Amino acid sequence: MKCLKPLLPLLIIYFFIFGCTTQDIDKPVTDQSFSKNNPVNLPIRSANELIIAYKQGVNTSMKNNLRRKYNVKRFKKCDCTNDRIEKWEFDPSVDIEGRNDQITQEGGIEGTDYQFFYTNENTSPTTLTTITSSHSNSLITSFLKPNSTITIAILDTGINLNKLPYRDPFLYTSTSNARLCKKNEEGEEISGWDFINSDNDVYDDNGHGTIVSSIIKSKLDNENITDYRILPVKVFDHLGKTSTFKLLCGYLYTVNKPSVSIINMSFGWYSAPSSLLYKFISENPDILHISSSGNDNHNNESVAHYPSSYNNNNVLGIGSFSFQNRAEIVKSSFSNYGITSVDFLSIGDQVSFYDNDGALYLVSGTSYAAPLVAAKSAIYYLSGYTTPVEITNQLRINGTLLISGSLPTYYGDRVIE
Repeated sequence: MKCLKPLLPLLIIYFFIFGCTTQDIDKPVTDQSFSKNNPVNLPIRSANELIIAYKQGVNTSMKNNLRRKYNVKRFKKCDCTNDRIEKWEFDPSVDIEGRNDQITQEGGIEGTDYQFFYTNENTSPTTLTTITSSHSNSLITSFLKPNSTITIAILDTGINLNKLPYRDPFLYTSTSNARLCKKNEEGEEISGWDFINSDNDVYDDNGHGTIVSSIIKSKLDNENITDYRILPVKVFDHLGKTSTFKLLCGYLYTVNKPSVSIINMSFGWYSAPSSLLYKFISENPDILHISSSGNDNHNNESVAHYPSSYNNNNVLGIGSFSFQNRAEIVKSSFSNYGITSVDFLSIGDQVSFYDNDGALYLVSGTSYAAPLVAAKSAIYYLSGYTTPVEITNQLRINGTLLISGSLPTYYGDRVIE
């Protein structure tokens, strides 16, 4: 919860003096702290694509006029009838930065983003990765849960119901009261949506989202919590890759679903913050966003890691801790850190995942620390602490207070177990 950080006033002064333009922060930055011995995957920017967000009330005719005015070669809308944003493609010879500056001056435009391509930071066991399988509609339906007090949405690689050891219903049920996605008569939304393949099967052909979902579900089930549902939203492909447009489409779909109170976002990237994602998160202050902080042993104060470094009051950045000598808590060697960008540490080193055959997988990364915090947040929500500020306060009050000197102060003073 960035507003709770003691150094925020100093940061405000810093940005007032050394502030940069939106155009500056949307470009990838190569920081000197990223050495040859500590390489990272920076996002790649498209040379001829922009994402356009329309103001409310802009009709089809006005949109057509804007596309003609700027010589848009092709445009793409989001799945699921969301018409707030579009991806515009231009001729490769176009000066994309100059074109972006022009479009942002239009009266009917509320914002733009450059199109970036991202790679998820955590890998999954290869035995969980398959691109040849799928879910039947009947299988998805068998996991549907009619209602619950809280819904936890997971923006990730989907979920593989065949690999989970659980057979009880826990999936969010899409109803006619919500705006349902539909690919064709046979492809109507059941639970969640696949924004990679544009269909109703959120099958996880990577494995990452399945493990994240399992961590959340295991924690809640072990605490005898049943009043919850999980909404899987597939925005990363079988290689763990996505784009700004697919991510934004998936996000807008998620926040339009009733009862979504927590969004787990176990992914991240450096230096290209996405002004539209920041804007959309700001528009949903009642939803708590749990984000992993990155796995490069990097100080995120040097080059920010997004979305964990967003300064929204409803965003928590989660790092990973490990046990040294089976007792002492230390920051995991891979985990990123930062005074304002990492709120808590949770266990993300050698996390156990059992599939439906009883096979054990040990996985590590801040991606696997974040879902435990999401589960704990859901427990506090069901206990009556329903706002992001209230939940964060409970996490801090009930977190494990670190013994002085056990971790440097810039890692924070609480861990979530």
